[in-house]
Amino acid sequence: MLVVTGCSTGSEQGAAAGTGTQSAATGEDPIVRLAAGSLRGINSDGLNVYKGIPYAAPPVGDLRFRAPRAVVPWSGERDARTLGHPSVQTNADLSPWLDPQPESEDCLVLNVWAPESGSAGKPVMFWIHGGGYQVGSAGAPLYDGANLARTEDVVVVGVNHRLNAFGYMWLGDLVPELAGDGNLGQRDLVAALGWVRDNVAAFGGDPSNVTVFGESGGGGKVSSLLATPSARGLFHRAIVQSGSALEIQTREQATEAARATLAKLGDGTFDVNRLQQIGVAELKAVSGDLGAPYGPVLDGDFMPHQTWEGGAPAESAGVAMMIGNNTHEIVLFQPDFADPIADDAQLEQRFRAASFAPALSPEQYRGFLEGHRALQPTADRHHLLAAMTSDPAFFRDARQQADLKAAQNAGDVFLYECTWETPCFGGQWAVHAGEIPLVFGILSYESAWDGLDSDAARAAADPQNHQARLSREMMAAWARFARDGNPSSPALDWPRWDDRTRSTMVFAGEKSVSVSGYADERLALVEGFPRNPIL
Repeated sequence: MLVVTGCSTGSEQGAAAGTGTQSAATGEDPIVRLAAGSLRGINSDGLNVYKGIPYAAPPVGDLRFRAPRAVVPWSGERDARTLGHPSVQTNADLSPWLDPQPESEDCLVLNVWAPESGSAGKPVMFWIHGGGYQVGSAGAPLYDGANLARTEDVVVVGVNHRLNAFGYMWLGDLVPELAGDGNLGQRDLVAALGWVRDNVAAFGGDPSNVTVFGESGGGGKVSSLLATPSARGLFHRAIVQSGSALEIQTREQATEAARATLAKLGDGTFDVNRLQQIGVAELKAVSGDLGAPYGPVLDGDFMPHQTWEGGAPAESAGVAMMIGNNTHEIVLFQPDFADPIADDAQLEQRFRAASFAPALSPEQYRGFLEGHRALQPTADRHHLLAAMTSDPAFFRDARQQADLKAAQNAGDVFLYECTWETPCFGGQWAVHAGEIPLVFGILSYESAWDGLDSDAARAAADPQNHQARLSREMMAAWARFARDGNPSSPALDWPRWDDRTRSTMVFAGEKSVSVSGYADERLALVEGFPRNPIL
């Protein structure tokens, strides 16, 4: 039996870091001993895997809508061989993005994938899932950290936290008793990072070398953590994948969303007791009815200032960053994307109905279309639509975040664009989240994009198996960045971003290369558009 020892339990406040040792034959179930209690994991192909580890007390009963509390210690061995629960949510996504475990308010758990051998002090990669602030789970099949941990000799941590109304509804201006308990989903993430600081050494990780990385809404959460005073020092590098959210909601905006939620729950005054007695299903239903109005809030307490407005936040000083996007992000958000576009009038209709498309006057739209046609004179209308909707929503904000971070001159920044195209929605697209299977080294998976894509279709579109090389390349770059803050290597020359060279790593099937001044003409077409809404 493999026994690992560590110390402390982790909380928002934290404690001293623990240490760990490994001393058993390969293949045996590992046991890790923490201050909170012992965990039994699984030994699998060179990894020790622990799932469903509690990092805070279950936020149920009188802890609903309250900041996370320290985990309650347990006696004996806790089984950590099965995923914990995802947060309560309404998620109709395809199976690769769905946690197989039932949802629950008891969701403050994390998973650890740790190489079983080698030196201690491995880089820690702390994954924050996407799904906006509404849905998602670290237990989704495409977020399995095994291949990344095994291939790159890093410790991967995936975290669940409260979502939608349970984690991001701002109640402080409607229920004054809860004014000090806002931004619960973000507070959960800080508590989980505190757990990592206090416990990850027992798994072979280095608590002084933690990289947070997330995609889409996960990237938005990373962007907010970079402006969170209580998160400072809990991580040391950050990767934002298609989630450069540069501002958060005001209290006024967030209060309107909360008021609309409470109106669906009945009349009268809501106090803490009433809110904590509402049924889970009822609260889930009303938060789902409202779409996606929730997110981090400028509450003046946990989040005391806007995040990236006017410059990179002071809390991000000294934190190196990787920032990027995919070329055709918005295709994923348009289920009818493959439908024919007969003429320019229909193109304009599809543009104006698209998710995240900027609101343009007729004159602005004509100039926008003409600009894109000048840049892509041979592009069909589907490719024009993809560019005209993706660039304002993702590419522009990634560039702006990189500019703000570089101007801070307190931590290197590296920019990328993933152009890898996978068959879906009637063509080949570098779709939103398309880099995730590559970064996690998961190249065989069920339909993840339009319900029709498949391993066979991906293989037919890539007979030379470029995706395998690209995946190795991206995993290695992400891990190098986590190890020492620089993703470059002799085989992949990736210069830092600055406003002079504007070097961007373009990840592509044939060959990935760094390009100076990459896509400056595209950027010129979308500068001045409103920022990306909640992802």
